[in-house]
Amino acid sequence: MEPLLQVKNLKHYFRLKGMDLKAVDDISFDVAKGEVLGLVGESGCGKTTTGRAIIRLYDITGGDVIFNGQRIGVGVREKKREIAAARKAGNTALAAELARNLVQAKSEVEDAVHGGIMSKMQMIFQDPIASLNPRMTVREIIAEGLTIRGIKDKKFVEEKVRAALDMVGLVPEHAERYPHEFSGGQRQRIGIARAVLLEPDMIIADEPVSALDVSIQAQVINLLNDLRERMGLTILFIAHDLSVVKYFSDRIAVMYFGKIVELASAKDLFENPLHPYTRALLSAIPQPNPITEKSRKRIHYVPALVHDYREEMPTLREITPGHFVMCNTQEFEQYRISMKQHTPLIS
Repeated sequence: MEPLLQVKNLKHYFRLKGMDLKAVDDISFDVAKGEVLGLVGESGCGKTTTGRAIIRLYDITGGDVIFNGQRIGVGVREKKREIAAARKAGNTALAAELARNLVQAKSEVEDAVHGGIMSKMQMIFQDPIASLNPRMTVREIIAEGLTIRGIKDKKFVEEKVRAALDMVGLVPEHAERYPHEFSGGQRQRIGIARAVLLEPDMIIADEPVSALDVSIQAQVINLLNDLRERMGLTILFIAHDLSVVKYFSDRIAVMYFGKIVELASAKDLFENPLHPYTRALLSAIPQPNPITEKSRKRIHYVPALVHDYREEMPTLREITPGHFVMCNTQEFEQYRISMKQHTPLIS
């Protein structure tokens, strides 16, 4: 079965003072239909940039993004560099082939986007107040997607808005109010209603609960879980709170400095974390029991102390079926032995 979303060698570099800042550096993953993939890591690791690049808020530097079998993103800048390098090397045949491939890829992206496929992928933003226009009513905010698509039937729009409000636990009277009149949790529900109005196949949820109180976080997570089951949604869930991600996700990808360092099922990742950075993240989760919390030991990840990549750089390798870790050959063997013996690599 073909995945709903395929991300292949995705790169997104920000240009700063003539240099490339590698926010996302050559990551690949798939998301199956109906699956929730959690994307976790510390602030600045590239999680949000990944989500925004997938949904085309950023023009990607390199790689490909394929959604529902159609290419929706192509790294034009990197492909142009490859063409220029081939010409410089005097390989005109390769340069011509790369140029043809780029034209074909750009044409596929344009056809897919103009065909309306992007309406089937929606985003929930981290800051609910910053993502809502303060000059628009809730009705206008939620119905904006229909307006952009040229739907002018007021009765139809009204019915869709009411249905979306009901779906996220708000009442029809809320439609006439403005964003500043709501609490943070209610604003996030408005953002969710806007995202589900067009009945998408996939939602990219960019830390949708990080700005909310703990009790409200649970309500929003439960709402997303309910919508997932009711609408058959596929979700890329971006977060830094591993305890939330464990509850909500089927699989989890751990990012560090723009790269995915570990990818596994939620159960496997928590029971058998292999990469030192994953172990460091898990050790930072507070324990509800004051006795165990008092004895909890933090693991500090210092790459220079735990990795030796002078002779061989790491790549993402499959240690056991479905469990991938960024490692070189030496580490790969260590991880395989650790999994067989079920012994911790870090005490």
